[in-house]
Amino acid sequence: MKKIEAVIQPFKLDEIREALAKEKLPRISIFEIKGAGSQQGKVKQYRGARYIEDSADVKIEIVVDDDDAEPLAAMIATILRSGDLCDGEVIITPVERVLRVRVGQRDYSGSTWQHDVAPSDLMRNRTTLKTYLKTPRRKFHEAD
Repeated sequence: MKKIEAVIQPFKLDEIREALAKEKLPRISIFEIKGAGSQQGKVKQYRGARYIEDSADVKIEIVVDDDDAEPLAAMIATILRSGDLCDGEVIITPVERVLRVRVGQRDYSGSTWQHDVAPSDLMRNRTTLKTYLKTPRRKFHEAD
């Protein structure tokens, strides 16, 4: 398995999410990050002191099978490419093992972990709007 990490400009997030949704990936992690790199932060001044404000970016992490890593990384890079200095970067790293905490799998490093888990376990955390609205809510009141 491989992990794809992409550091992107925030305005490109929707376009990349739409492209990744078509690939039907089981999980995508998205983080808001700050940093300075090829795009140097803006010099600002506060109470007479100058400082460099880090640029705000978005980081996407995806764990995929070995065969899917290169095509997905190339697709992300194609979407990011605009010719500017700060287009972003895509990194592919090997994943040694995946530990499935909720399901109880330990030290598993295969690409077919989804097939070893019961379908009911995979569906347990998926709640549709209809079932969410039907679920009774607790009402908390302040003590008099």
